[in-house]
Amino acid sequence: MTHYPFGATGQQHPATGTDSDPRMLSPVTFFSSIRLRLTALLPITILLLTATGAHAQAAGATPVPGAAAPVAPAITKITWLASDHAPQMTGSDASGVTGRVTTYLAKQWPGVRHEIVFANAKRSWQMIESGEEVCRANMVRTTEREKFAYFINTQLTPPPGLIVRRDRVTRLPRNAAGEVLLPKLLADPSLRGALIDGRSYGPALDAQIAARPAGSAVSLYSPKDFGARLLQMVSLERADYSIDLDMALVMAGNPAELVAVPIQDAGDLVMAGIACPRTPWGLAAIRGIDKAYGRPEGAANLRQGLMRWLTPETKAHYAARFDAFYRERAKPSRLDP
Repeated sequence: MTHYPFGATGQQHPATGTDSDPRMLSPVTFFSSIRLRLTALLPITILLLTATGAHAQAAGATPVPGAAAPVAPAITKITWLASDHAPQMTGSDASGVTGRVTTYLAKQWPGVRHEIVFANAKRSWQMIESGEEVCRANMVRTTEREKFAYFINTQLTPPPGLIVRRDRVTRLPRNAAGEVLLPKLLADPSLRGALIDGRSYGPALDAQIAARPAGSAVSLYSPKDFGARLLQMVSLERADYSIDLDMALVMAGNPAELVAVPIQDAGDLVMAGIACPRTPWGLAAIRGIDKAYGRPEGAANLRQGLMRWLTPETKAHYAARFDAFYRERAKPSRLDP
């Protein structure tokens, strides 16, 4: 749904005066005439001031002190945009993170209907950015995105790695620790990359990808799923590598021919969460969602949902960071309008 700005306009017509020169009138008559004209202009002045004030508030101007705050819209339905779909899996796993979120919220927030609509990452962000009444459950949180969306943190995940065919690993440029040197890889025209258009892989990797040379053999795609089709392309040798989370391999059925390789300077753990548009509706929706998750059982539900996708080594390596994050997640978030 597209919202069009609106306002009030008025056309002022000149008042009809006398044929006499005002300078020839008596002082009493002259001021009486002025008073009558000001009285006639008063309704128009009030209308213009009201319209100007309404326009300023719509544009985000600071409200007048003491003015009543706008009433938050009632939330009866949330449409969830998802691309974390794994058709080879069954039950709640088929909708990945989004399915688990809607199942939990349906119990914790009665009276709100939750509907999942599949949309790729680029389209999802376009809809949120334009203010449509939709939310997304697995969106990387960045400063730029916060300008257009309200977020609550729900996932702290290891950074993405390079997903590559096992028989291509020896061709990758790597450091002594075995980590991929992504800038060199992106500059190698003999190795074809397949990435998702409009998806954020975290600030560190986003910067490296954006700085790739013009002749880079990287193609951008907008798949309907979270990325399983790109991994299929790598499996079928239609591409040599992609970038994704370890859990993507699990959702893809753990193809034997694919392996995840760490990337040098991939960044720290990636903060992701639920995003709703930065509108009155979006604020009301994100507050209701945060109320459901800002408690110990909510944090436990999120933790269980993530841990099942991680390897024992990854869990052990980041155990202290995970503990700190979920302790904080068990409390209500600070949400500033």
